[in-house]
Amino acid sequence: MKTKLTFFLLIVFNIFWAQNISKEASLPGSVFPFDFQRFDSQFRETRLKKEKISKVWINIPAENGKSIRFNLSENGLTEQRLNSILTFDGVSEDRSSSLKLSVFKDHFNAIIKNDEGYFIVEPYKTSPGEYRIYNAFSKFDERFTCGVEENDVIKELAVVKQSLNSKSAVNFPFGNQIRKFRLAVATTGEFTQAFAGNTDDALAEAVNMVNLINKIYESEVSVTFGLIADTTNKTLIFTDPATDPFTVDASFASAANSQTGFNTMNTNTTLVYNKYDIGHTFNILSSGGAQGQAGPQPCNNTSKSRAWSQWALTMPKGIVAGLIAHEMGHQFSAGHTYNAVGGSASSPTFCTSGWNAGAAIEPGGGSTLMGYSTNCSTPNNQTNTGNNNLSYFNARSLDQILAYLQTPANCYTIVASTNQAPSANAGVDITIPKNTPFKLKGIATDPNDSNLSYTWEQADIATANDKGAFGSTITGTGGYTAVNSTTAPLFRSEQTVSTTERYFPKMQFVLNNQNNPPTNDAEALPLVARNMKFRFTVRDNNATNGGLDSDEIIVTVSNNGPLTVSYPNATGISVASNTNMTVTWDVNNTNTIKSNVDILLSIDGGVSFPYTLASNVLNNGSYNATIPYIPTTDKARVKVVGVINPYAEFFDVSDNNFTITSDCAAYPTYITPQTAATAVAGSPASNLNMVAPPAADPAYTSKTFVYNVGTSTNNIIVYSNSGMTAPVSASSNAVTNTFKFRVTETGSYVFSKSSGFLITSVHSGSPATLANFLTSNAYYNGSNYTSTGSAKAVVLNEGVDYYFVISNFSNPANATSYTLTSAGPGSLYETTTTPAGYSYTFVAINNSTGKIQAVSPTANFTSLPAGTFTVKGISYVSTANVSSFVGKSVSELIALNICLNESKNSRVLTLTSSLGTKEYQNVTDIKIVPNPVKDILSVITDKQVTHYELYDMSGRNMVGRKKYSGNIIFTEYSAGSYVLRLFDKEGLIYTTTVIKK
Repeated sequence: MKTKLTFFLLIVFNIFWAQNISKEASLPGSVFPFDFQRFDSQFRETRLKKEKISKVWINIPAENGKSIRFNLSENGLTEQRLNSILTFDGVSEDRSSSLKLSVFKDHFNAIIKNDEGYFIVEPYKTSPGEYRIYNAFSKFDERFTCGVEENDVIKELAVVKQSLNSKSAVNFPFGNQIRKFRLAVATTGEFTQAFAGNTDDALAEAVNMVNLINKIYESEVSVTFGLIADTTNKTLIFTDPATDPFTVDASFASAANSQTGFNTMNTNTTLVYNKYDIGHTFNILSSGGAQGQAGPQPCNNTSKSRAWSQWALTMPKGIVAGLIAHEMGHQFSAGHTYNAVGGSASSPTFCTSGWNAGAAIEPGGGSTLMGYSTNCSTPNNQTNTGNNNLSYFNARSLDQILAYLQTPANCYTIVASTNQAPSANAGVDITIPKNTPFKLKGIATDPNDSNLSYTWEQADIATANDKGAFGSTITGTGGYTAVNSTTAPLFRSEQTVSTTERYFPKMQFVLNNQNNPPTNDAEALPLVARNMKFRFTVRDNNATNGGLDSDEIIVTVSNNGPLTVSYPNATGISVASNTNMTVTWDVNNTNTIKSNVDILLSIDGGVSFPYTLASNVLNNGSYNATIPYIPTTDKARVKVVGVINPYAEFFDVSDNNFTITSDCAAYPTYITPQTAATAVAGSPASNLNMVAPPAADPAYTSKTFVYNVGTSTNNIIVYSNSGMTAPVSASSNAVTNTFKFRVTETGSYVFSKSSGFLITSVHSGSPATLANFLTSNAYYNGSNYTSTGSAKAVVLNEGVDYYFVISNFSNPANATSYTLTSAGPGSLYETTTTPAGYSYTFVAINNSTGKIQAVSPTANFTSLPAGTFTVKGISYVSTANVSSFVGKSVSELIALNICLNESKNSRVLTLTSSLGTKEYQNVTDIKIVPNPVKDILSVITDKQVTHYELYDMSGRNMVGRKKYSGNIIFTEYSAGSYVLRLFDKEGLIYTTTVIKK
């Protein structure tokens, strides 16, 4: 539902927010060596020239060890280049990652942005020439506190502070321009003294932090900050605490003290108000920790510098970046998004006092940039489980910031951008039954970016009576739980790059907990009739500046329901394929919402439901279904679905697995890779050259095993220190459990264990060696082993065999039972022997017809015409005529009693028309120069070229369909011939051959 409003919105807050991170923590991530002198040699001489530095390269290993090459160009953070400090923007060769990087003396700092979030690169504190890369928003022990402070400006505007409470999805989309503010950073005398009085070092710290923050704000809200000359010429880098204009609060950061200092500087003309748009004070703490306090508003002389951030020099830059990003969010009016009360043992009320009536949109402590994460833990633990330190603004925060940028924080200048914003559509408003799982699916498009990420969030702001109400167990101020409230937030924010849909709650809770997740999972279904608002936000993750769009849908919860499956629900049920089974469910008046339902079948415990038992049958509580001719499984589940529209449904799944017996032994698989492919129809690139995968056991995220089963002897390799930075072979020929596994999706995984001492290491080969070591939950200090709860995060790739090597040092092995749990984008599975009498092929299913259009054992689809296809793998009984699959759907093949099993995953194949250039060679009003080209190709024409495609001679698309911005960079391509295709808004207008020298 798109909502268009014709008036501007203004919101203010009459409190200031503060954050305090109480102590340092050992960092996750990985350490790598770096030759800074070699890197610096690229621009050592050119930095003496006036021209901006460009064509500089840096290779940075990602957390998984793979190197990413970035092309760097000097950015405009400072008005003039500083003598000892350089700041760069960077884009990876495949344009999937971007960075901000600052160089000072003999080291650099950087922040990398990709569709997985933000990553910090900083010098490692123990060894010169070593750097650490880690997720910028990794979990740390944090504590936030809030102060209350008013000023006259806020009082005058207080009457409209709630004006956004009922408004959402305004000021979207955005991203086609950048708003630039003049930022005045002033540092205290204590700040400079922490660098032994060296103002260059103090300035470098300030510049570096602003450079890091710019990446977050450019990506999230298309806002950037330029440091004013008074900061960079060190006028505002004070050296003496006795003479600087600031009063350092020994107990906490003070936004008021910051503004007072800036007011003083205006009075004594050190820095007059008209020289800057927004101000911020930096201070260095003499002991560990990080603290901040801030409030609105930029552009108002007497309040635009109400922001104070301070930290210890030993704090990781990721913590400091998160601190300043949070505080600057407050400067732009973004309030705390959590709905929790209490605090910590040492500050038992700071969550209560920091609760915000205009922004309390996240259940519990929240998880986004303006939430409180792990900090509201007493008297009730209101921390969201899992990833509760997310690197983006909640939709409510975006609303508040964007409204403030309209007025009153509109003193920025506009910087042109070639980015085009994405488009988000959440669908139409729907009605669902109470206490019933449901699914929402959004629609997202983008004209010039493909690395989209998708966020679904509940958008209901807690009322005063909802304050602190959390899930089904924690009551709020009004004396009721969130599930019994008509207004309280129930569902946490979730972001993904793989799908526009979200299940409420997560399917694991539907399958394992009878639709009732634990309170701290923040996934509770409503038990009463109410309205819920949900926001679907699309980010384009553009390398220059982020483009975003957001749309809202209203979900009306009826007092009817729940819809619940009643048979097959018990344990011990068995049924043969090709026989009938009566499926029953409790309707509970849900037929007044949806009169017809679909009945689906899963054979993998509910991971997927590929088989349709019935379609569009009456929602009357019973249907006699025929079990199809499918392989034997003991993990069958039934799903009854009320499909509201193609983008929304409510449903329930049977509570327990049941057995289907069959003489069909076709086996399940996961194909790799599953990334989308684009090629020219008939070209060599349309031959995907895929290999038949091994048979796969059922996927899982949790595995329980008994330690004395399957024991072996192996090396024990763990980390050599508590920082978990380098492995060491601590023991050889130890008694271990070793088992092989794969992951269903590439990404970062964290493995945790149940209680008790257990070393859990992961290797990419067997037997375990230092060379194939990937991660562990343990470290060895030379005399003792320490086993932590979780292994350090590691990036694992689909289609690769990995090995758990596990030991508790009992010899002989005891019979202790342990449970390993994985957290990551996918699940784990183990491969098994392929049964005799079965073959494997890949099929291309035409997305327009749903029918198989081609089959190939190697995914050679050079015979296919232009179009969009879904590629799957199919194991089938070898006696079947595979050529007969063409022209039929998978369901039709099963109905013909052909024994087969389609892969659990798939990939999209897009085939474009021929690369032929003859039909466009007579166009005379388009010129391509120079041709041959070495670095930069220009298009000379009066036509409105919007996009281009570039193909090598094998037909491989090198860039997708890329937005045209005036030049085409050929630097990174190998010498040879390429086909260039130019497009305007109507379609293809020109094709030619380009020779790369």
